Amino acid sequence: MLTSFMLLNYINSCVYTAFLALNGITEAFVYGVARSGKDVGKIGIAHAVVGGIFALLAPTLVRNYGAVGLVTANCISMALRAAYSIHYATRYFAKAGRRSSFIRTVSRMLPNILVVTAFVVSFVVSRLSKIHVYDAQIVAGISWIIAGAAHITTGIICVVIVSSIMWVAEKDIKSSIMTLVKRKRE
Repeated sequence: MLTSFMLLNYINSCVYTAFLALNGITEAFVYGVARSGKDVGKIGIAHAVVGGIFALLAPTLVRNYGAVGLVTANCISMALRAAYSIHYATRYFAKAGRRSSFIRTVSRMLPNILVVTAFVVSFVVSRLSKIHVYDAQIVAGISWIIAGAAHITTGIICVVIVSSIMWVAEKDIKSSIMTLVKRKRE
């Protein structure tokens, strides 16, 4: 049975992965377009400040929440680093003549609401499949291979549905994939 602590830990790990990805993508952009030592120095200062914030937060969060607290402190750090990178990107695009606000930059980075909804529904269906298909069949004495195959089939169906929705809803991703395929064929 899934306890509330296990669910919190699972969600915390998924959120942490999302923050790591956001930070990685935004910092890759910033380091890719930073042209001067002054820009790189500002980035370094921002990272040092965030490191200081992490050093202040982590001990308290770890003491109160253990490993979940450490993950939370890291999430906060990654969010702050990504926020600075998005701020930098907003200024970069403004200098290039493409006026944009911080909020508009962030909203353009987010996935389509249909895709997010599909991910959430897929998560719920997968959890229910684990509990009501896999676990229930194991308790009923059915082979773990059959129970596992049923659960994995549910997961594969979820991946296909989410991928299909993403393919239709995310025009930029579709365009990028098609461009990569064309280049690969050439």
